[in-house]
Amino acid sequence: MYLLGGTSALKGSWWPGDPSPALALGVHAVAAAALGVVVSLGFPSIWAGLLLSALVLAWVAPFLEKVIFQKFRAKDASLATMLIVTLGLSFVLRFGTQAFYGGEVRTYVVPQVGSVFGYDVGLSAAKFFDLYVTGSGLTMHVIDTGPTPAQPMFTAAYSWLAVVALVALTLGAAFAVYRWRSGGDEGYGTGHTIGPKISAAVAGIATFVALLFLLAGGGSVPESSSFSTRIRLSLMRASVIFIAVGMMALLHFLLQETKLGKAMRASSDNIDLAKITGINTDRVMMATWIIAGAFAAVGGVMLGVLFSQLTVNMGFFLLLPMFAGVILGGLQSVYGAILGSYIVGLSMDVGIYAIPGIGSTYRIPIAFAILFVVLLVKPEGITGGT
Repeated sequence: MYLLGGTSALKGSWWPGDPSPALALGVHAVAAAALGVVVSLGFPSIWAGLLLSALVLAWVAPFLEKVIFQKFRAKDASLATMLIVTLGLSFVLRFGTQAFYGGEVRTYVVPQVGSVFGYDVGLSAAKFFDLYVTGSGLTMHVIDTGPTPAQPMFTAAYSWLAVVALVALTLGAAFAVYRWRSGGDEGYGTGHTIGPKISAAVAGIATFVALLFLLAGGGSVPESSSFSTRIRLSLMRASVIFIAVGMMALLHFLLQETKLGKAMRASSDNIDLAKITGINTDRVMMATWIIAGAFAAVGGVMLGVLFSQLTVNMGFFLLLPMFAGVILGGLQSVYGAILGSYIVGLSMDVGIYAIPGIGSTYRIPIAFAILFVVLLVKPEGITGGT
């Protein structure tokens, strides 16, 4: 909080209205103590570690901004220079951490089954979704690997008519919501937090899931099929997806509906004009680093959860794909960075299976091959301007 705006921030200068400094100091102190108690009593726990790491990095990131990046911006350093500084700082942080933490790989075990409110819930135990394509339609067979031996959960069959209806109704619902959200009063489609595209996506997903249950028929695993595949998903991996979606929704709300978000967008478009209009760009930059640090910490913890191990190099190996995702989506758009990251991530994982003879060693080259192809067609990135 102090890094956000000094003593005045601790006294509530960032609060709406004109709060009492004593009240703001008291609320901040109570909040800090509550977070400390939660983290202390919660260990050992992934969620306590998640909270602690987010708080620590939310302090470290703006500290680096204040002592390093702010000085380079004051000298009007180019984007290429800032990129080199970032890479150099990543080396310093990596080897500095290694000096204290060590270079060995530390592993831990996530239990397959955990207790939640007295109920046994599979955590790392995978659910297998087996899909079969036959002449009569699609069949989905779900297997729970938590028990020993693995137990089948259910089997659902869909005729080709049901598949066509599922796709048509899903697209129809998404298109109808998009048209409804785009119409109405002037500016209705763009003046609200949830715009036409997000509304259409949510409506399409909700319709697809609902119809998936309504159109399902009883069946059994076919003896032969023209095509079959298996999707593996666990509660722990699904939680990563839900946390990522929640973080994106939170960031979207921040950018669209808060004064800080509007100041961020204004500073990103034209920082000189933002200064002239009275925006405290230094505070906006500091807030951006605080948010970025907390988000990076959450991503790092969930990465460790997925692989059940920790090593100093695990984040560094993601640095190049991260840059590729941001550049691919467009440097001037947060949403472009999200889209570019998904494209890069999916291309790395799908490419090693889609291209014969390609192993996991070539995951990063596949990502950059996609980047080169897109930039040859659209040099400003997918969502970049002209």
